[in-house]
Amino acid sequence: MTYPVYRGLRQAGPPVVQWLGFVAAPVVLAVVWAVGLPLAGFAWGLGLFAANRLAAALTDRAARGKMEVTAVGITGVGFISRAWICVALLFVLTRVASEEVALTAAVTFLALFTTDILARSLAHLIARDTAATGGAA
Repeated sequence: MTYPVYRGLRQAGPPVVQWLGFVAAPVVLAVVWAVGLPLAGFAWGLGLFAANRLAAALTDRAARGKMEVTAVGITGVGFISRAWICVALLFVLTRVASEEVALTAAVTFLALFTTDILARSLAHLIARDTAATGGAA
């Protein structure tokens, strides 16, 4: 008996969609600067987002070639772990820097993460529809 194997996250559409979280960073920076929030908070939030995105890519790579059930477990644990690690790092940041820097980092991270996950979900949906229709969109 053969089992379905996870081949990696499917994506379609313009390549910029896959990186929309980073594309949105200058917009978030402009808002942070205009409101007068600490730029250190923006830097921490952007760094945390970049590390989170790298961890997601590495988790996806680790799950490739595994049975789909195993891959779901790996990616699910990775997703939850990344969330807990981000919250823990933001909590530590309130103790190391200031609450204002940590709050700015949290808002920056949430804005970039939300943009990224929505864009990548859309790219996955487009890839799924393309695969279902045999390449005809």
